[in-house]
Amino acid sequence: MALTPPRPRVVVLGGGFAGIGAARALKKANADVVLVDEHDYHTFQPMLYQVATGLVEAPAVAHPLRGLFHDQPNASVHQASVERIDVDERRVEFSDMAPLEFDYLVLAVGAKAEFFGISGAAEHSFPLYGLTDAIRLKEHVLRRWEAADRDPSLVADGALNVVVVGGGPTGVESAGALAELYAHDFVEDYPDLPVADAQLTIVEAGPTLFSMFNSEIREYTHDTLTKRGVEVLVHDAVKEVTSTRVTLASGRVLKAHTLVWGAGLHAHPLAQSLGVPLQKGGRVPTGADLQVEEHPGVFAVGDVAWCTDAKTGDVLPQLGSVALQTGDCAGTNIAHLLQGEETRAFEYTDKGTMATIGRGAAVIQFRGGHTMTGRMASLAWGAVHLALLSTGEDRAKTVIDWTWAGFTHERSARTDTRSGEPTEEVAR
Repeated sequence: MALTPPRPRVVVLGGGFAGIGAARALKKANADVVLVDEHDYHTFQPMLYQVATGLVEAPAVAHPLRGLFHDQPNASVHQASVERIDVDERRVEFSDMAPLEFDYLVLAVGAKAEFFGISGAAEHSFPLYGLTDAIRLKEHVLRRWEAADRDPSLVADGALNVVVVGGGPTGVESAGALAELYAHDFVEDYPDLPVADAQLTIVEAGPTLFSMFNSEIREYTHDTLTKRGVEVLVHDAVKEVTSTRVTLASGRVLKAHTLVWGAGLHAHPLAQSLGVPLQKGGRVPTGADLQVEEHPGVFAVGDVAWCTDAKTGDVLPQLGSVALQTGDCAGTNIAHLLQGEETRAFEYTDKGTMATIGRGAAVIQFRGGHTMTGRMASLAWGAVHLALLSTGEDRAKTVIDWTWAGFTHERSARTDTRSGEPTEEVAR
């Protein structure tokens, strides 16, 4: 009796937007799809700042990866840490799992925070790229307030102050959410502390916040943050960071025990395993169809990829919308190759850019330049992001948290789950 030959294996490294998009695009393919991630959950990154500021619970933005593929019999999910990729042998090696050989590979491992060699930044700042980052930041801020409650003299040393680095979406959204947390929840939580003395500062090295938007939105963003108590510093950069001080290039020293880092990304170090010259930020250059040059059958997508729009030739930014679309395109192209068909060039569909600044304040710039700001933009932002969440259960959790906060201004997730452990303040 003749044995059935094994089906081609597609290995997808990374369970973010790009990896899931690639795997789901292969649902009907005659292949075995193996998705591997170091975590057992998918993170909805656009809402991490809401976890960090206690607006939503962590489960609302983290969904079990395996649960996303219950309806896809040709897909399996593993939690493991990748050590290296051997593209010549077409094998992926792991530190805690047997190697996997592949016929096709999708590299969707994302990126990590880029600190640009700034002294102390890696050790003392709080990036906001993964779920553990958001939880760590939330618990740190809560502990700073609890420390000041026990010892009010810490307020003068900057225990309640926060510096946010980076004037892009991560920085602006974080600054706006922190301003709300301070102005509404902490005012009532800590009536004996001088909350009005707490300083929130956002620092941007360039000339303006939200450089990707037009001047109208940039001005609206600056004015909105300022009205909500955030000091906006542009044309300045961070030079040095300690646990309690931030020194700027201008020479100004900010007292702050918390530094939120949203200033840049660097592609995951696994990109180096491919043995190709990397582009700015360590990103992997791809061809028009997202295959890595000189490595047919190997695709790079999402934040790790340096890809261009076939229509415009522009290098695409590290955004969730780009990750979703490149992942889907890579998976579709692999399905074409499996059937002996030609691949297609990736064409990015720009549906516009949006971001929140705080309660009732958001900005949208549609394709073509039309804009929307304020409460209507905030409602549109909420509708879009609810639709993008992984499941109905995640949407329900988020709606409950948003609705409660909308009526009460209260962020019920502002809790420190490590409250019984030794606190970091002892060492200060």
